[in-house]
Amino acid sequence: MVHVAQIAEAVERIAPLPMAEEWDNCGLQVGDPAAQVARVLVALTPLAEVFEEAEERGADFLLFHHPLVFGPLTSVVVSAYPGDLLARAIRNGLAVYAAHTSYDAAPAGVSVALAGALGLSGPLRVLSPRGALRKLVVFVPEENVDAVAQALAGAGAGVIGDYTECTFMTQGTGTFRGGDDANPYRGEKGRLEEVEEVRIETVVSAHAVDRAIDAATAAHPYEEVALDVYPVEGSPEGHGYGRLGTLPEQLTADELREHVSESLGFPSHLVADQGRRIETVAVLGGSGGSFVPEVAVSGAHAFVTGDVDYHDALLAESLGLTVIDAGHVATELPSLEPLALQLAELVDVPVEVSRVRR
Repeated sequence: MVHVAQIAEAVERIAPLPMAEEWDNCGLQVGDPAAQVARVLVALTPLAEVFEEAEERGADFLLFHHPLVFGPLTSVVVSAYPGDLLARAIRNGLAVYAAHTSYDAAPAGVSVALAGALGLSGPLRVLSPRGALRKLVVFVPEENVDAVAQALAGAGAGVIGDYTECTFMTQGTGTFRGGDDANPYRGEKGRLEEVEEVRIETVVSAHAVDRAIDAATAAHPYEEVALDVYPVEGSPEGHGYGRLGTLPEQLTADELREHVSESLGFPSHLVADQGRRIETVAVLGGSGGSFVPEVAVSGAHAFVTGDVDYHDALLAESLGLTVIDAGHVATELPSLEPLALQLAELVDVPVEVSRVRR
């Protein structure tokens, strides 16, 4: 049996909640964490059509990108949105989860899927990094080094660029004197002991550091584990908004607009044109107009996003940037299938993508 809390935990491995913006409302919004789940339906926006589809398919966990509830509710009117859907979810025993900016900033999130849909080649660079890094240090007996190192890697520690399981190890001598209630792994309590140990250092994202500590502790033979955690400069690999990639061939602005429209299946609009051929493109799913200044200094020739307003377009033009507004929905829809596939690898229930494309 799989429960709501287990599905939520799996989603948060893909889209960590600490990556969400403070103004956002990600996480479980409706439902009982202890309730059983038979089927998951992944959709972009909480709409009545999606709820109807869920009931038709027998899905009882609805994973949305856009939150059903954005801010505190002062009332719940069941005849109007969102109260009608909240009441419907509660009445029918449905769990509702939102992975919004947490999935936007995820390593394989919205903008990565958009870059893939447009055929951008890599390595894809993060446009606007998010999150913090930690250095985790743990001291381990020599015979347990491999087990602890593997546990750390399994918890997501030790990722640097395209490399995983990155550590630095040094040998040394650890000392301890066990108290009256101690049960030392080596030696005897009440006596000063010296043990050959290995210092394992690795990096881990701040949002995963507790998971890494738990994994290292579980794999460690000592009843009291010596470890340190330090803040370090930088952001976790691949975490952040937007991606920069390269087109298979150079295109004019209008050719790029046509390519975007055909690739996404929605009409797109050229809102700023610098009249030059384009090779490097920045993409950001959803509302990306506020990122125009960052794109302008990123080295990108063009920016594909949604919800570009009049003033964003004027700013882009003044900064020498070509901008294509492909629409909010069109730039986020490609991310639903990858999200469903990632989740299906982590949970033992069917995960399907909604037919509703808005």
